[in-house]
Amino acid sequence: MLALRLPGFVVTASALSKKLSLPTRRDALSGLAIAPIVAPSRQAGTQASMSGARDHPDKEQLQNAVSKIIPKLTPEKSKGQAGIIGTIGGCREYTGAPFFASFSALKVGADLSHVFCTEGAATVIKSYSPELIVHPYLADYNDLPLELQKSEQAHKEAVDRAISATSHWMARFTVVVIGPGLGRDELVHKTVTEVIKELREKNTPMVIDADGLYIVTKNLDLVKGYAHAVLTPNKNEYQRLADQLDIDIEQEGSFEKIVKALDGPTLVRKGTVDTISDGETTLVCDEPGSNRRAGGQGDVLSGSIAAFLSWALQYGKDKGIEQAADKFPLGLKPHVLAAWGACCIARNAAARAYEKKGRSMLAADVIEELGGSVDWLAEESA
Repeated sequence: MLALRLPGFVVTASALSKKLSLPTRRDALSGLAIAPIVAPSRQAGTQASMSGARDHPDKEQLQNAVSKIIPKLTPEKSKGQAGIIGTIGGCREYTGAPFFASFSALKVGADLSHVFCTEGAATVIKSYSPELIVHPYLADYNDLPLELQKSEQAHKEAVDRAISATSHWMARFTVVVIGPGLGRDELVHKTVTEVIKELREKNTPMVIDADGLYIVTKNLDLVKGYAHAVLTPNKNEYQRLADQLDIDIEQEGSFEKIVKALDGPTLVRKGTVDTISDGETTLVCDEPGSNRRAGGQGDVLSGSIAAFLSWALQYGKDKGIEQAADKFPLGLKPHVLAAWGACCIARNAAARAYEKKGRSMLAADVIEELGGSVDWLAEESA
């Protein structure tokens, strides 16, 4: 049996996914099962603190649990029950990222997807797909007349107009994705900061990625203590978050320390494997992915998480349990369950796309595989 050792973990090879044939080079590294290395005297305490004194669920159990929140496709459904997603992102320099996130939510199975961006990005994003509803409302320094670009009063008025234009829309969304392609414009960031505050007041679920993470890392009070936020940092974003919290990522247990310091949000650390934690339960998604790292794959994941989180919350409503974690499958919080499910299908879709396209694989190729991966997950658990 293949066994690798990482700080705090033992990694052993397990079976490949039953319905996916992958390149030989990845066979040796696929299907990794990760479990904490703990002395016998500490093991029960570790499981108690991380998963309520029950055994960690294995991959098959997690797939079965996630499959329960995937809505069945029936003619009785009405538009909106499978999720209405808002994506706040997109500026004149970056139009692809918000498209990838919002379109991925649709391809996973959400019913409607809106994008809130700057005026300079709106027409471009609209041209990518007629399926997206695009709102050019974000304040942008470059949209101000030249004579007003240094006026603090003009800046305030621009932000106020943007907030007024977006505010009434926010109540319509089951989940809001914040960050893809926002860029670093000062007025954009001021606007988004106010939107985050408003969403938090209304208890709206948020998935925060990319430039959204840059915003909240500079002002952690925006998300500290907020259980309806899911943060999805990559390696560099994770390092910046740890630095802001003054936590050494090389220390054992640093991931859980970061989550506990945030005191509410669910953290999805993207990497060779994806690690998910809400401070009480930590899960690892090791579904085989792609050897190709194309720009936009993180945006695909953020949109996928938004769709799965919409489904998890709708499951709670349908069952009359709302967000009571102990009544969800495996006793997992809906945010954790949704994040693991989205990581699983996003990685599976990337593997499918890579098998077809190899080195030329792009984020758009991954998006086209998302629906099939959701069906695969449901069928694997049937």
